[in-house]
Amino acid sequence: MKFYIASKERYYGAFSRSLVLPVHVKSDKAEAIFENGVLTLTLPKAEEVKPKHIKVKAKPMIEGAKR
Repeated sequence: MKFYIASKERYYGAFSRSLVLPVHVKSDKAEAIFENGVLTLTLPKAEEVKPKHIKVKAKPMIEGAKR
């Protein structure tokens, strides 16, 4: 799935821009290319975190035992 965000801005000097992404990304695999005045970011989507199931072993209760 690709997301395109287009914005026209003209500044000179140092500036910064931040945005919130709609999905989690693998930040260690991020790539940025600045070519002909266009910044292209490649941010691979992170895998979804799946819930972990744990089996619980239960012993039968003994009558008269304190809880």
